[in-house]
Amino acid sequence: MNPVLDFFVQLVQIPAIIVGFIALLGLVVQKKSAGDVITGTVKTALSLLIIGGGAGVIVEGLGPIQSMFEMAFPSGNISTFVTFDEMVVSAVQTGPVTTLGSEIGLTMLFGYMFHLFLARVTPFHYVYLTGHMIWVHAGAFTIAMYQFGFNPFVTVAIASLLVGCYYTFAPAIAQPFVRRITGSNDVGFAHGQTLLNVLAGYIGMVIGNKEKSTEDIEMPEKLSFFRDVAVSTFLVMFVVSLLSAISAVSVAGVSTFQAAVDDGGISDGQNWIVFALLMALKFTAGMLILLYGVRMLIGEIVPAFEGISRKVIPNAIPALDVPVLFAYAPNALLVGLISGLIGQIAGMALCVAIGWPVPIPSMIVAFFASGTAAIFANSTGGRVAAWIGGFLWGFLGWILISFAYKFQVFGDLSSLGAENLGFTVPDAIVPGIILHGIASLF
Repeated sequence: MNPVLDFFVQLVQIPAIIVGFIALLGLVVQKKSAGDVITGTVKTALSLLIIGGGAGVIVEGLGPIQSMFEMAFPSGNISTFVTFDEMVVSAVQTGPVTTLGSEIGLTMLFGYMFHLFLARVTPFHYVYLTGHMIWVHAGAFTIAMYQFGFNPFVTVAIASLLVGCYYTFAPAIAQPFVRRITGSNDVGFAHGQTLLNVLAGYIGMVIGNKEKSTEDIEMPEKLSFFRDVAVSTFLVMFVVSLLSAISAVSVAGVSTFQAAVDDGGISDGQNWIVFALLMALKFTAGMLILLYGVRMLIGEIVPAFEGISRKVIPNAIPALDVPVLFAYAPNALLVGLISGLIGQIAGMALCVAIGWPVPIPSMIVAFFASGTAAIFANSTGGRVAAWIGGFLWGFLGWILISFAYKFQVFGDLSSLGAENLGFTVPDAIVPGIILHGIASLF
């Protein structure tokens, strides 16, 4: 790739740079002072890094819990694989088909330019700002087009059109529910789980009672500490972590659990109960860092978007990553984590029963995806719907993930470098299934 093009392609893959530039543009067109422009731009970029740092700490806490699950549920003769979007795109982009890396980068660039054009000329004035999802969907649509045998030009052209439409219309689909959750139209939702979240929201309209929200649960005075997000999050995660550790120890034994990581262990010599406690604390710390970053981001990006709304894209709404919703319904988030994990296990059981490949359970998906589905469902159907919404994402999500992997909806990913890896987000899988079905007719 040309060095200059490579520089810009790598630059636009950094979410903090993208969002910082958007804030810069918004402040400049408002003719803010140099100090305000610098402050707003830097703080916006830093807020994304803080959110990313918090998410990283969360993943550090969830990773070992994930390993506990894998130790507790050995696959045996069952065909298993890992579902992780970023790993798929990264593996393909650096895999044996060298042209695909450039095609994915070009699709991301031209697709986003087309998205901004659509946001300007259509009634859907959302600006999609979730950097890693911009990359993931550019990768997914490019891979989908590549498997049909198109030349690089046609692959990039069609994938750019598809992904540009996705960036524009997906936030619009989610916005009626986002307004219910946040009570305003200041921000939108930008993530690859939109379809199942919206489905959970619609189900909440039929099942449950929105007046009985997860956030209005009355606690006895002696349990008032549960109202503190930090405390309630830690207690729930400690139960999850401890039960996972107990399951792993009961299957593999204490010595295996506490062995060095390089030798197949999990806690690297640390007592297994202490380790479970530490992972719950680490998860909670990451959650608090993430929420601080979200508050900082909203405080900077919303004022900056006033300029973009007036000058560049009329009435523009920033569409942001899932954590932007967490502070509005933290109880629903925890409900979704638990029910989503149950849904994943139910989905795995069905996959085993029908002989399909089994996606390994993912605590990360249970938290970020099923947790958000529960927030959507809670906004329309209260706490009952939140439990159902979280479960639904885990169950249907696992079936969709397995289907796409078994029937090679995105082609033979192993031959492209993504061995034993599959896509997770339904916003990529469902269009992929549709495209695959149309192609199979011809």
